[in-house]
Amino acid sequence: MVLDVCLAGMDGFQLHERLRALGGTQPPVIFITAHDDVANRERARRAGALHDLRKPFDDAALIDAIRRADCASPA
Repeated sequence: MVLDVCLAGMDGFQLHERLRALGGTQPPVIFITAHDDVANRERARRAGALHDLRKPFDDAALIDAIRRADCASPA
């Protein structure tokens, strides 16, 4: 799951928490943001993010993060 930290109505961290509260299988999460700060990096780490990418990033960085997340997800 790729979530932007800044979303309309709630942030990506809040959306992630709501989805986790629903239960079921939890896909790996990658947070993306243009707001690179220590607080966002720490929130992403606490949320269990496999990666957090700072905008702007190139296509290869996103594809690499998705591939690594796919390899880390349970079968």
